[in-house]
Amino acid sequence: MSSFNLVQIVPSLDSGGVERGTVDVANFLAQKQIKNFIITSGGKMIKELDDNFVHVHQLPVSSKNFFSYPSIGSKINKFIQINNINLVHVRSRGPAWMVNLMSKNNIKTISTFHNVYGGNSFIKKIYNKGLSKMDHLIAISEYVKESVIKKYNITNKNISVINRGIDIEYFNKPINKTYKEDFINRHQIDKSKKIILFPARITRWKGQLEFVDVIKKITTESILVLFAGDTKNNSYTKQLREKINKSNLNDTMKILGSVNKEEMRLLFDIADLSVSLPLRAEGFGRTISESLYAGTPVIAFNYGGAKNQLENLSDFFKSTPQDYVSLPNKIDLLLNLSEDQKIKILQNVKTVIENKFSKENMVNQYLEFYESVHS
Repeated sequence: MSSFNLVQIVPSLDSGGVERGTVDVANFLAQKQIKNFIITSGGKMIKELDDNFVHVHQLPVSSKNFFSYPSIGSKINKFIQINNINLVHVRSRGPAWMVNLMSKNNIKTISTFHNVYGGNSFIKKIYNKGLSKMDHLIAISEYVKESVIKKYNITNKNISVINRGIDIEYFNKPINKTYKEDFINRHQIDKSKKIILFPARITRWKGQLEFVDVIKKITTESILVLFAGDTKNNSYTKQLREKINKSNLNDTMKILGSVNKEEMRLLFDIADLSVSLPLRAEGFGRTISESLYAGTPVIAFNYGGAKNQLENLSDFFKSTPQDYVSLPNKIDLLLNLSEDQKIKILQNVKTVIENKFSKENMVNQYLEFYESVHS
């Protein structure tokens, strides 16, 4: 019997790292037969949750309307009281303020900083600081911890680091060859070419437009770039399509759009190289570890959470942030590694990821944290 009765609050459960972490923790607790709750506005990942031990309650917690927060907070509070919840874990700034504006009697509160949030206006700074007003704080990487301490001047708070984790068990399962071939045929992926995977939401700060300019500097006949990530940002996706078209790269670049977990794993498997080139430092950047664990070399801008993941790995994987001049040569070098060279640079990768960046580590650390907070 656990000492805590937990609710996680997340705006939605559609896609993304925050959402994946929420689902992973909830299902892990369910495996331990620990009943737990999630409050969210909805999303397709709800169907991934264990039906017996994870209970989802839908409220409009994705709202950006600050004036609605006291009312939503009141509904959260009512749900907490009815279900005798004593531990509230918020994973986003809006829900943090909803909880801050309600009565917090007899409950302990936790927040996870999944990133270092931007914005220099007075109101934005106050909004961002909502996550820091919980009883206990968690950062998803050392980079996020250091940045949060500095940015919000909260050195008196104990901030724990629980690294985001990748699903090692899933990546060790054999790939369904029929499914793989169907996927390749469906998307008309030319396997005779060197495949570069850009796994990220199609959105401005992820750096897809800049990558088009990088690829223009490489001999493209033997290269295929696959952009895999949701295309909800319609205007930016349109910009990307237009730039690819104007650059005469329609035969070199494909926008696949949103892919599911299994399809993403297939993409890591068929890719010769994966890239992570965001315009600002990310809190973690899970695709870096996923790609490397799948045996696919990576080029990543060496800052933020990416730097934490690559710290003890080959310099081949690291690129100076925003250095688009040397990037084409680095890509060319990695695409043309011999099998022996590839094996050498990937030599200790799996061990590092298993020890520091696995889902198993992450969920076990969360369980220990919840127990310690409420002991």
